[in-house]
Amino acid sequence: MRWLTDELAGKLREATAKFIVTGPSGWLGQAALAALEEALGAQMHQRVLVFSAHPSEVRPGLFSQPYAALETVRIDPAYILHFAFRTKGHESEAGFVETNRQIAATLEGFIERNGAAGLFIPSSGAVYKADWETNPYGALKLEDEQRFGALAQRLGFPLVVMRIFNLAGPYMNNIDGYALGSIIRDVLRGGPIVLRADRPVWRSYVHVADVLALALALLLDGESAGPFDAAGEEVIEIGELARRVIKLLATRDMGITRREKRDPITDRYLGEFSEFRRRTKKSGFQIRSLNEAIMDASISLPFSGYVK
Repeated sequence: MRWLTDELAGKLREATAKFIVTGPSGWLGQAALAALEEALGAQMHQRVLVFSAHPSEVRPGLFSQPYAALETVRIDPAYILHFAFRTKGHESEAGFVETNRQIAATLEGFIERNGAAGLFIPSSGAVYKADWETNPYGALKLEDEQRFGALAQRLGFPLVVMRIFNLAGPYMNNIDGYALGSIIRDVLRGGPIVLRADRPVWRSYVHVADVLALALALLLDGESAGPFDAAGEEVIEIGELARRVIKLLATRDMGITRREKRDPITDRYLGEFSEFRRRTKKSGFQIRSLNEAIMDASISLPFSGYVK
């Protein structure tokens, strides 16, 4: 698959500022590095700096630096793609809030000293139910929106904030934690597909490449945007999603096992699509379909391969 349009890739190559990626091991971090590598090619090692909690080789020949190095490093203002965050799956652990606040404070201090050509912060649909007692993940995401919004306004750099609901596409890194990942896994292993939800569950998926392409396009144009929702155009119930995955990835039908629907409350985790659509259209590229997102997600998973 192609990550970026030729026009956007050309703008990335022509940009004079470097790119900083934090949190390279996560879904968005891995995808961002793949997109930058596609666009920059041989320039990648000179143009991209990576910071992570555990330094490693994040792409062939490209090594990350310790995240703590941001406390002292000096570089010219760069485009920053900030994905470092202790994720929702860890919110019950001790130190969850403090760790994420320290991550944010470290980046804030770095920008105070070095400035920024632009900053992309992926937020979450969880901010709409932010509560420190019941939803600290959403509360922290909202806190980051406010922290970096104030910083961007004060220092005068472009800030892009998207509230992401449901991602799809390559580099999914928590297969069992996502309904789509679990369904693809079950299909590629030959079935049956097991759905754990005992109530209707509605989702809309946005391709990870579209999120990154729009963020990069806005930053390179020097445009602040958001917070706005990054959501898919097609709304689908997970039972139908499972049937869609079977149709796309399998050459035979297979069973779907699902708990009896006993919970009367429908689970709808859906963002507002119109602003994302408007901005992608203005930036000159087309949003990828759910079918493309499913196919691209399946190709990068460790058990990829079509079922016979």
